[in-house]
Amino acid sequence: MQRDNTWLRRAVRAFTLIEVLVSLAILLAGVVPIFFILPNTFRARQEAEFLTKAAMLAQWKAEEIRRDDDTSGTLLGIIQSRTTPTTPMPFTAESKLSYSFNGRSILYADLPPSPLNDAGVARIIISLTRVGNPQPSPRDVIYELRFAY
Repeated sequence: MQRDNTWLRRAVRAFTLIEVLVSLAILLAGVVPIFFILPNTFRARQEAEFLTKAAMLAQWKAEEIRRDDDTSGTLLGIIQSRTTPTTPMPFTAESKLSYSFNGRSILYADLPPSPLNDAGVARIIISLTRVGNPQPSPRDVIYELRFAY
């Protein structure tokens, strides 16, 4: 009798297999989405950081053009009249990014006429540095800055 009573007390204190499986399912339901969300969060952070660098470098180049241009705006006029981008030059501060100048939009060339794609506006095109492919394609362009005096 003593022996059966001990077994009964152990059975009451122990978890059943179903309880263990339910608790594991609840745990997995909380943990699995984290494994899917975390990489996307890191990727989005890296893209945002890359876009921020591109915007900063484009603004830096625009300020260089404004600083180095003469009072009649010759350099700015040359950039505005370009119909094809200049050969991309890699940035020394960020070798993954290159800059070129153009008077037409690369990103918004396929849109109907609008202020985004109007010709004759100086633009700095920031694109990924591609070895052997001198002209940036729209999918390589990270940032396009329109500027004037």
